[in-house]
Amino acid sequence: MEFVSAIHPSINIGNEVTIGKGTVIMAGVIINNNTQIGEHCFIATNFSIDHDSSMGDFASVSAGVTSGGSVSIGAFTAVCLGASIIHMRNVGKHSVVGAGSLVVKNVPHNVVVYGSPAKTVRERKNDDRYL
Repeated sequence: MEFVSAIHPSINIGNEVTIGKGTVIMAGVIINNNTQIGEHCFIATNFSIDHDSSMGDFASVSAGVTSGGSVSIGAFTAVCLGASIIHMRNVGKHSVVGAGSLVVKNVPHNVVVYGSPAKTVRERKNDDRYL
């Protein structure tokens, strides 16, 4: 089976950007230079990701999320409404960043974090529900 990506025509894409198969990108998104977006990702409206960053396969970001440069968002991770991730931070695989959170430290794999600054509130298993 061949998957296609659905990309809104209003997005801004920098140089040397790769977007994996099956990814959906909504209106108003900015993807800066040298960024890799994995397969089957969902990117909601007005997401901004700066240079030299990456999103793993099956990751999702909600509307209004802002990410600095050299950020890594792990596979199967969800970053919720209006969260911000500062430069040079990693968000682990299978993690959830709560709405409005400010990520100033690396986020481990398999955790839920929220707040400003974001703090771990619990661990999660790979097959746990996101909410």
